[in-house]
Amino acid sequence: MKVYRNLKNGLFSVQYGGLVVAHLATVQLRGVSFKVAESGRQRVLAQRQKNVHAYAIGTFTTATQPTATEPISYDPYHAGHFFRMQDQEPIHHAAAVVLSQGKAYASVQSGLLF
Repeated sequence: MKVYRNLKNGLFSVQYGGLVVAHLATVQLRGVSFKVAESGRQRVLAQRQKNVHAYAIGTFTTATQPTATEPISYDPYHAGHFFRMQDQEPIHHAAAVVLSQGKAYASVQSGLLF
């Protein structure tokens, strides 16, 4: 599943097979990779108009992810990758992610940061 924050409706859009299959207030994923399409980011920088180019990709789960408490973010004007809000360190993978109320929280373990 690919998930991104939908700026028009304030929810998280869930893509499967290239199609949006749901808009949810909360999404929980495990085995997550964070992907940023650099060409889409460059369009944002050039046009100053946001587009969908950054995703959390993982396996959907309904199980509570108690370790997903590290706030993370993505800002195309700040960097070309997702980052930990605490120290601005890049994050490319996480064991678990909770997306809720427009915010993202990851289970960040030292072995998963690179």
